Amino acid sequence: MSTTQLYKTQLLDHFKKPRNKVSGDLTAMQFVKRGANPRCGDDIEIGFSVTDSLIDPIQFRGRGCSVCIASASMMTEAIAGKSVADAAKLAQNMQAWIEEGKAVTLPDTLQPLEAVRHHPARKKCVMLAWHALRQGMEQCNG
Repeated sequence: MSTTQLYKTQLLDHFKKPRNKVSGDLTAMQFVKRGANPRCGDDIEIGFSVTDSLIDPIQFRGRGCSVCIASASMMTEAIAGKSVADAAKLAQNMQAWIEEGKAVTLPDTLQPLEAVRHHPARKKCVMLAWHALRQGMEQCNG
C-alpha cells in the first residue's frame, strides 16, 4: 500500500469514526468557536476548556465533508492535553503547512492530511477547525 493510499485510509477512518465528536451542545466548555464554509457546507464548532494552562477536554460538533470532519477529529487528538502555547504553535504550523506550503514539523498523527495538502479547493476544509481553535485560544489568552 502506498503512503498516499494509507493516508487516505486514515482520513476515511477519522471521517467514519470521528474522535471527540459530540452531537449535543458544547456549553460545558469554557471556549466555543464556530467555523463555517458555505461553499461546501462545512459547519463546525470547536469547544475546549483550559485547566492549569492545559487544554482538556476538547471536542467538536457539526457537519462537513470528509476532509473537514477528519481534520477536526485529528486536531482534537493532537491538541488534547497540550498546553495552550503548544496548541497555538501547532495551529500556526498547520496554517504554514496547509495554506502557505511551508515545510514544518508536525506530529505523525497529522501526516495523513498530506493526501489533500496540495488540493487548493480542500485547504479551507482542512483548516476550518484549526481556525476556530485559534479564535478560541485568542479569547482564552485575551
